[in-house]
Amino acid sequence: MDLKELLAFRAVIEQGTFAKAAEKLHYAQSTVTAQIQRLEKELGFRLFERGWEAKLTEAGRLYAAEADGLISHWKHVRDKGLALGREESGVLSFGVIEPIAENGLARLLAEFRRQKPGIECRVVVDSTEGLARALGAGEIALAICGQPPGLKRFFFETLYMEEIVFAAARTHPAARERLTLEQLYRYPLVAGGENCLYHLRLEQEFAAYPVKPFAYTVSRLASVPAAARELGGIAAVLASTPLPEDMKRVAYEPQDPYIEVGLLQNAESRYRSPGTEVLIALIRSAHKISASRRPNLSSERV
Repeated sequence: MDLKELLAFRAVIEQGTFAKAAEKLHYAQSTVTAQIQRLEKELGFRLFERGWEAKLTEAGRLYAAEADGLISHWKHVRDKGLALGREESGVLSFGVIEPIAENGLARLLAEFRRQKPGIECRVVVDSTEGLARALGAGEIALAICGQPPGLKRFFFETLYMEEIVFAAARTHPAARERLTLEQLYRYPLVAGGENCLYHLRLEQEFAAYPVKPFAYTVSRLASVPAAARELGGIAAVLASTPLPEDMKRVAYEPQDPYIEVGLLQNAESRYRSPGTEVLIALIRSAHKISASRRPNLSSERV
């Protein structure tokens, strides 16, 4: 049994006749017929009823259900073998959320280039929701993001926990006291937009109160601290977000400040290219890509 025989079998099923399958594969009809006969001989049973139209036997229907998996496996083994014999090339597309893009992506790309210099990378920076859509559409191979709702089509592997924190200018009144939620409402709040990693968690935090804080939203998280400083407000950011020198964390902690960040993959993709496997290994080894350059601000929590 070889890959050509399996491809011929699938082509006959898709096209409905041996003649149309031969036309699609650019073979003579006799070649396709010979390939199917060899496959039947190796398997020990007939795949098709003999006749003008290619009608599957009962055994053929059962085998057809496994054919795509066998073809994918065969191609995967072939690609790995080719990669061992020559340097792998091509384009690998993957996605990250903004905190990853700001903290750790450059080092990840540099290490990937060192190991796979023949592969170009196309990196998409988007929200978790946008990356999940792109992954489902086959536009990217994987994503580093939050955990999206409805994981039936995806597999999510937690890498680390990101933390929601609040910050203000060092001269701001809120920077000198431990705040309650009621006190937090005194000042304008600047946070990421609706597609931000922590937006839903903030909504849950404020849901117990009849009114919401007066809020500004900025879709680019890295711009939130400066906007809050100029507005005389408080920034809701992630712990990995760099703060300007004249800002510090506010002593207020949400009830549940932690958010899972991890590796999102398509659950239906059984086989990965060698380049994708290298990238995944690098992501796992980094483990805390977004937080790896986080300054030690433990002394500023109070």
